[in-house]
Amino acid sequence: MSDFSIPFNKPSLCGGEFRYISDAIEGGQISGDGQYTKKCHTLLEQLLGVPKVLLTTSCTHALEMAAILLDIKERRRDICPSFTFVSTINAFVLRGCKPVFIDVRADTLNMDESKLEELISPRTKAIVPSITRAWDARWTLSWRSRGDAG
Repeated sequence: MSDFSIPFNKPSLCGGEFRYISDAIEGGQISGDGQYTKKCHTLLEQLLGVPKVLLTTSCTHALEMAAILLDIKERRRDICPSFTFVSTINAFVLRGCKPVFIDVRADTLNMDESKLEELISPRTKAIVPSITRAWDARWTLSWRSRGDAG
């Protein structure tokens, strides 16, 4: 066994985190919709110039909300990376969609864009990228407009 380890989900601290955690605990609200959530809503609304911002407690909740708002229908096929969290595609599967898994790149562990075009079909309605292990999706997709791909 090697002594070498790669940290996974290591927190990045900038300086005020422990004070903010303490404030939240003292205020009695350590889950969503507390004072820091409200401050973040206000900040994002001002920065983005939008009337309302809603935050979710997790990416899973955000995907569930997106699937509901997109009015996902059965018989569609959505593409997602083969190496991701189950919740990435679960929000769509629960609404009757069939996942189509795409291989990932060895350098980013995100979907391999060179294999994307061959997986797109008339029943493809969404490409669901996943940013895993803090690696960005390092690709731009030059994809011709397809009226049948939604």
